Amino acid sequence: MLRKADYSAAVFVAAALGLFFLGGLLTTVAPPLIDKSWSKPFDNDDPNKGVTGKLQPYTEQQLKGRAIYVREGCWYCHTQQTRTLLADTKRSGWRGVDAPISTPDEFVYDTPHLFGTKRTGPDLSRVGGKYDEQWHIAHFRNPRDLVPGSIMPPYPWIAGNEQEVQALIAYLQTLGRAKNWRPDNDYEK
Repeated sequence: MLRKADYSAAVFVAAALGLFFLGGLLTTVAPPLIDKSWSKPFDNDDPNKGVTGKLQPYTEQQLKGRAIYVREGCWYCHTQQTRTLLADTKRSGWRGVDAPISTPDEFVYDTPHLFGTKRTGPDLSRVGGKYDEQWHIAHFRNPRDLVPGSIMPPYPWIAGNEQEVQALIAYLQTLGRAKNWRPDNDYEK
């Protein structure tokens, strides 16, 4: 059999495709079948820290904000996942504390998922609670006023629409708040 593979391209291609599909099944299909915790919301219960609670579904206002986030294409430039890279955990961190990496149980209520692949703008996976409402409004009005050199375009039609800006801010404030990793008990929504 192995000797045939040396002389037959068809056998080699078939073996390569077979191994490719086997690898795909083992890395994408098998893990969620084996580990059922991926489909359950993240659990914040930690008796050592005195924190209890679970990841909650989005409110109606947060869902409206998420729809605006999708409509305006924010996810084209901003990712929503802290990767396992040290640079990601430091960049998404807060007050000297590295952010935890993203896990599947944080995204149970996200349909569709907005992980994104292009990091033109900063990752927003842990942005919730870092900035107040006024900062967000000013940022949507003209990002360069707050972040010199930013290539994000202004969104004055959002900043000027009270309902839309409140909904979008409500959604952004949920990002990264599922895990209680921040100092000074900054876990409250």
